[in-house]
Amino acid sequence: MKKTIVFVLSILILFSGFATQSYASLSDTQSGAIQALLDDASRISGVPGISISILVDDEVFYFSSGYADRDSGVSASENTLYELASVSKAFTGMGILLLEEQGLLSMTDTVQKYLPWFTLQYQGKPVDMQSLTLNNFLHHTSGLTNGRHSQNIPQGNTPDLLQKTVEMLVDAELAFPPGEQYSYGTVNYDVLGLVIEIVSGQSYEDFMREQVFQPLGLHQTYVYKEDAQATGQLAQGYRSSFFKTTPYNAPDYSGNKPAGYIISCTKDMARWMGIQMGIVKDIPEIFHTVIEKSHQGDMSVPAVNEMYYAAGWTVNANQTIIEHPGGNPNFGTEVIILPNERTAVCLLTNGANINRSVVLKVKDILDGNLTQSYEISGTQLLDIILSSTTIILCLLAVLFFILGLRRRKTNERQPMTIKRIIVTAILLIATIALCIMCCALDWPTILIWQTYSILTALISSALLTASITWFVYTHLYNASLRK
Repeated sequence: MKKTIVFVLSILILFSGFATQSYASLSDTQSGAIQALLDDASRISGVPGISISILVDDEVFYFSSGYADRDSGVSASENTLYELASVSKAFTGMGILLLEEQGLLSMTDTVQKYLPWFTLQYQGKPVDMQSLTLNNFLHHTSGLTNGRHSQNIPQGNTPDLLQKTVEMLVDAELAFPPGEQYSYGTVNYDVLGLVIEIVSGQSYEDFMREQVFQPLGLHQTYVYKEDAQATGQLAQGYRSSFFKTTPYNAPDYSGNKPAGYIISCTKDMARWMGIQMGIVKDIPEIFHTVIEKSHQGDMSVPAVNEMYYAAGWTVNANQTIIEHPGGNPNFGTEVIILPNERTAVCLLTNGANINRSVVLKVKDILDGNLTQSYEISGTQLLDIILSSTTIILCLLAVLFFILGLRRRKTNERQPMTIKRIIVTAILLIATIALCIMCCALDWPTILIWQTYSILTALISSALLTASITWFVYTHLYNASLRK
């Protein structure tokens, strides 16, 4: 997905000659095309609510489709609050760079300067923590990755969850030596969030609210879910499985808040994007330097899909593309900023089933290509395939079981052969292997973060092999009765 977004945007910029395009205002046909695209996206994806803000030069445009809460009939709007998911990282990145600009820390400091108890391992041996700096966590070069270190983030909503989340990482086995490569790991920003608490003497939430959101005029951006709920604007989250979208209240992961659980709306995000592009001027001077730093990718390591990681943003080499996607169990987000074109688009949704490349289609409409159609996401396609597979395999399992019962009752004469014995043994081993695989899977993570059809497809596969084994066994059973 990200590679496609980067490629298409690169082509757009190349053919524009890096010139600044100007949209004095959206025409009625452009507005209609954008609204139709969002309506199609909501209908096809099943995601109940979609909101976007578009920033072009000094103008902001808002579009929404569907519902913030489908059951209550509350429509989505630019004031609807959504979880920002990993788009939250850009705020945390700004927070820690602000502390550096204030002279309270340096990003080249070792992490142990602030967390002396924090230790890690690589290949079973202790890592030299003097080689692990705050920059490693900022740029995802620490060796902490999603593949190895995000599954055990503790659930809860108590004040000590950030501390507990980082403590969970103590003596974790790194995926690679620090500084060797860039590999995304959400928990890196939880470590930075805890450093913010240590250095500022405030909770992460209070620091962000008082020293980042309020000075920047982001009055509809929240770090406490309770505060967002009190406004009456917080969207209900949804998830999709078996062709159906249902309300889903995901567990709280307040210890992962610096990485993925800040809450905002497209109205505030339009201002946030304007701040990133230097269009919004009424902010404290110190933030201008912080923003410039936050867009500087770490080019000391190889790029991933032609993008480097900065401070909560992925950027290309010349910073003509600044973007970040996000996905929580029941929310999906995307922000893309094109500084040379003075254009930015923010997409917020209350379902993870959305194809986030819809922002590219919005950009195409801005460029005059009005005929755009929504394409289903990989997540939705996977659910369709696995749900269909589950149904088919379950029907086949029932069929073979019934045929086996019929054969056993009628005592049909079938010779017992070595071939049939071997086939039965292989099927039995396959059934046992599938059962072991089902038991070995990380069920809690899948049930929270993935479509249920992953598990049902595996279970139905085990049922099918078991029923086929039963069907073949009845031949052996009947043959043995005749001897």
